[in-house]
Amino acid sequence: MQVMQKCERAVGRFASRVSWKSVTATFFCFVLSLYLLFALINDRYIHHHAWYERPAPCVTPQIIMDGMVELTFSVTRLLSKLNISHVICYGTLWGALRQGKILPWDNNVDFCLLKNEIEKVPYSTLQAEFKSQQIDLTYDHRHGDYIATRGPAQAIISVFYITIYDEVFKDGLEHRLMWFFQDKPVSFPARLIESPFNTAMFHGQQIPVPHDGIEILKYLYKDDWWLEKPPIGCRSPN
Repeated sequence: MQVMQKCERAVGRFASRVSWKSVTATFFCFVLSLYLLFALINDRYIHHHAWYERPAPCVTPQIIMDGMVELTFSVTRLLSKLNISHVICYGTLWGALRQGKILPWDNNVDFCLLKNEIEKVPYSTLQAEFKSQQIDLTYDHRHGDYIATRGPAQAIISVFYITIYDEVFKDGLEHRLMWFFQDKPVSFPARLIESPFNTAMFHGQQIPVPHDGIEILKYLYKDDWWLEKPPIGCRSPN
């Protein structure tokens, strides 16, 4: 009992000497340290390797490829119907510019648009419109992406926000919180994805593309934008 009483008195004296400001500052430093550690691990080890540096099938099964083509045009029709300006981007744009179709090894289709464009339409309306075409639409808060899925086919709608310097950055909690710690945050001039757009031939139809052709790819793939990069162990059809 005496030991317990001594411990209680010691804890009481310590608590009386520690102010709430000190506790708050210590807690803040602890959280900040965890954040910095996570940012370092995330940037150096999780997102350091591009998708094409990871193992993947050399050729996407035809049933999935057909579904991706149909989904691409369904998404662009829906976004156009809702007056949401958008373009194809990332690997989908590379496929359109080089081959006029989806790259043989690609496993989804990519769109890019501005945050102020898609926010013109309530999320519930977006979901209802996509659902009317048998497309499930969800929002990934972490990465700032809308995910459109129909059967085995998937489309990633990447959202970007404009800064006061007319530059865009990737939206999403992870990108907004960690851009300062990333070696190469995704950003490019806003004009590249501001409407009106030109179009390119894609699987026999015209589809909106960013301004200046491949210019946006120089920002999205900064180190090797000029290369066609199939997955590891796969040969380019060219």
